[in-house]
Amino acid sequence: MTIQIPRISHGYVDVAGVRVFYRETGPEDGIPLLLLHGVPTASHQFSRLMDALGSRYRLIAPDYPGFGHTETPDDFVYSFDRLADVMEGFVTAKGLDRFVMYLFDFGGPIGLRLATRHPEWIAGLIVQNANAYEEGLSGLALDTIAAPADALDGMFTLPVTRSQYESGTTRPELIAPDGWTLDQHFLDLPGRKDAQRALALDYKNNVALYPQWQAWLREHRPPTLIIWGRGDAFFTEPGARAYLRDLPDAELHVFDTGHFALEENLPEIAPLIAEFLERQTRMKVAIIGATGNLGSAVAREAAARGHHVTPLGSNDVDVTDLASITDAVAGHDAVIVSVKGPEQLVPRGARALLEALPVAGVNRLVFLGGGGSLESEPGKRFVDSPDFPAQYLETALDQTEALRIFRGSASPVEWSYASPPPVHLVPGDKTGSYLAEARDTPLTDEAGDSRITTGDYAAAIVDTLETGSFIRERFTAAAVS
Repeated sequence: MTIQIPRISHGYVDVAGVRVFYRETGPEDGIPLLLLHGVPTASHQFSRLMDALGSRYRLIAPDYPGFGHTETPDDFVYSFDRLADVMEGFVTAKGLDRFVMYLFDFGGPIGLRLATRHPEWIAGLIVQNANAYEEGLSGLALDTIAAPADALDGMFTLPVTRSQYESGTTRPELIAPDGWTLDQHFLDLPGRKDAQRALALDYKNNVALYPQWQAWLREHRPPTLIIWGRGDAFFTEPGARAYLRDLPDAELHVFDTGHFALEENLPEIAPLIAEFLERQTRMKVAIIGATGNLGSAVAREAAARGHHVTPLGSNDVDVTDLASITDAVAGHDAVIVSVKGPEQLVPRGARALLEALPVAGVNRLVFLGGGGSLESEPGKRFVDSPDFPAQYLETALDQTEALRIFRGSASPVEWSYASPPPVHLVPGDKTGSYLAEARDTPLTDEAGDSRITTGDYAAAIVDTLETGSFIRERFTAAAVS
């Protein structure tokens, strides 16, 4: 019998004078899961989840300033903005450029700040009793938010800490006392109650940001798993269901438990998380044109993120032939195409892909097109300029025709058409400093330049695939200052 028990390591990262404690487990490959804890707890709340999933997935759980083992300087000013600043620095220091976030309680306002600052980081969300809608605030929550400072001290006592674990549960005997006991130990450390009081008084600023976070969810539509304990005294079930207005494709599971849903329902919740992570981190991707410069860069980036990549060259598939495409890509979750050639190969390939992929059972396509069809100003495409380089004209016109075909198609394929900067797609590694938007004009930096490295462009392509962004849209990507 083989029993897999993950090793959990513990360490500190210095972020601008804050010594951030964290727990980490799991293999290095694939997309990490960043676990953002709630109040009054810390990263130890995820210990059993890390034991359950750490042999298959990389899980990282930091303690915020004012929580757990993290150490802060005496002059640290506690607010949710500052906690997000420190977590942003932690993520950067750990070299995490793409991850799924687990948002629980305070993890919601901290994580959603990170998401709006760095949408390119977010591969998906797991939302567990982390509120972002006014209808999810109970009367108790509203009273707490409105309470003056001198009325908050009673919140930081052992009976209240314990009640946050046991309230709303179905089987309180399943709730170990270790959690609230350790939480109270940290709450009783010097300065910790002052930190919690400051954060409670700052919570109203989270509510003011709800519309901004909801707009971000609507725009980016990250893959999302919602888990909720309906007996939560602070964040009610309507708050869970409100997410579906902005994330209609999200998966929702409500349990008959309280605020700390993992404490009572880990056996039911852990498999849901594993299945969700598997969908985000282990796609089967066929890359047509994987032997070319861009295709190979995309293949390397996708493989580095843990996806199962099938590289396909011209000897493996005829991109203009329906039967050849169907045979080559059947059984995959998505197809990425980067091709060029004579005799209108690109537009003929676009037509064939739109017809063949539904037959093959593949509904997702990212097509690497050209930048020549971008517009220097409304109605004026770069490819139509008399100064457009003659040696690239045929390919640029073919790619422009392919875009017209995609936009006019009634195919059920969820395609995205990628355009690099019209001139400066330059060799280079991934820097992580890039932006992608659905638009017909190039993205430019503060100096007015539009450029991107092949490494960053490949990352933007895989980002689009993972997040399900730019469905039936042309998008472009470029470096940001």
